[in-house]
Amino acid sequence: MNNQPTFLNEILIRHLKPSFKMIGKIIDSCPKSIWAQRNIDPPIWQQIYHVLYGIDYWFSESKESFVAPEFKDEVNSVLGEESKGFIEQEDMIGYLNFVEKKSQQFINSLDASEITSASKIYGKWTNLDVILEQVRHLQHHLGYLNRVLLKCKIKPVEWEFYED
Repeated sequence: MNNQPTFLNEILIRHLKPSFKMIGKIIDSCPKSIWAQRNIDPPIWQQIYHVLYGIDYWFSESKESFVAPEFKDEVNSVLGEESKGFIEQEDMIGYLNFVEKKSQQFINSLDASEITSASKIYGKWTNLDVILEQVRHLQHHLGYLNRVLLKCKIKPVEWEFYED
């Protein structure tokens, strides 16, 4: 049973949810014509895949338990490295939903002692460090993606507040 004060888990999730919602809006609003454009470096789809893949990895129970997702095309989550194909927007929404659910399960599984215990992925960080690092990473890429949309003359995704 989780003896973590409910409010800490809820606060952490409350700050992740709007970020996932914003990424979803970018996926939905991005015109197919620029989704996989190679002259946008790295392409929009790869930016999103990169951040979701990172969350998927860091919120795994261990390095060994992480299973990389499979898509119809061979894709690479490492920014700046070539991919043979790309992930379709509909498939990315599915992956986003999976990662969001996984992140909530990971956070809710931590009790008071586990949240400040060493991460099983990287022992120099606590689980709380891992969570906060992923929030920062997600927000960094959201800012970058909004900038890309602006440069392409597309309205950027508006900020989501955690109360909404």
